[in-house]
Amino acid sequence: MLRLISINLIIFACLLIGLELVFGTWFSSAHALHQFTKPRNIALERPNPLGDVPSVIHYTRDANGFRGLSGAVSEIDLLTVGGSTTDQRYLDDAATFQARLATRFADEGRQIIIANAGIDGQSTFGHIANFEAWFNRIEGLSPRYILYYVGINDTLILSSKPEFDAIEASGRLRRIQLFIRDKSALYQLYLIGKQALRPSEEGHQLSHANFALPGASLTDTPTLMPGALEEDTEVIRALETLGANIGTLAQLSRDIGAMPIFVTQRSAAWTQQDAKVMGIQHISPGFLNRYTARFGPINGVDLHTIESRIADTILTACEAAEAACFDLMREVSFDLARDFYDEIHNTALGAEVIAAYLQRKLSALDGF
Repeated sequence: MLRLISINLIIFACLLIGLELVFGTWFSSAHALHQFTKPRNIALERPNPLGDVPSVIHYTRDANGFRGLSGAVSEIDLLTVGGSTTDQRYLDDAATFQARLATRFADEGRQIIIANAGIDGQSTFGHIANFEAWFNRIEGLSPRYILYYVGINDTLILSSKPEFDAIEASGRLRRIQLFIRDKSALYQLYLIGKQALRPSEEGHQLSHANFALPGASLTDTPTLMPGALEEDTEVIRALETLGANIGTLAQLSRDIGAMPIFVTQRSAAWTQQDAKVMGIQHISPGFLNRYTARFGPINGVDLHTIESRIADTILTACEAAEAACFDLMREVSFDLARDFYDEIHNTALGAEVIAAYLQRKLSALDGF
């Protein structure tokens, strides 16, 4: 019996090795990004987690880790870089602001090739790391413009967060694991099966916590003391770090022949009524906890003050670097109930608003 089992195991192992040799890529060069730890080579189809239209959404990333790229990497006009608000994982490939922006230009008779390089949770520290570990390894990548949609993930941070900002494997075991994944036919078969049998995702329900909605009890009175941000040494250091990172990104962009563009961001915790900032009275638990952890109980007016300070830091560094600077935070009026599905992420309708804004701004750039 033991001998029979051994023979069967040997036969099975030989079959596996044969399959790998025939269908694997062991004898071809490794992809330049085989140590890349973020999603690439994926095509997901799933029920819309927002309960929106379309009822089924598609989320794809190509071999180079880009979402929504319809042409060759050498033809990219605009590379968009940012965190989850740039990635937009709960929107269909055709509903992201990048896809809608391309469609808007196409309607004018202009074909603009756009690639989405958004990575969930990534800050400007990760965007800087992207060049050495990602962009510079893609043969022929030479975008005309790189657009950074930043601010939210850089709130009061002094260093990178490895779980989000690191995009290349570290450690010998992890690097070997990723190499095998890149080469193995059986692993690719596993991925296909995993995607085909993937259970429906839990609905990412629309939640209006921390939304400054019409009819809600809002305030125009801040709780932060005047000068609180200017007197906090850690806040000052964090903002100085952000400004320095913006300067570094501008230079890295120019090093590969791209014009840098920086776009500011905002949350849904405040609105404007009759030119007055009105905000929610209390920040509830959620993404915005990073603010309350630093300042204690605050409201939406305080959050507007903090986001304004972050936006000003980005714009000042952007102007010093002679990059293109778009202040979306102040220049776009969102319908908060319609355009956001949580406190920072946009719905498909919100993505359309962003696309319309970016089209106007980009069209005004000399040479775009």
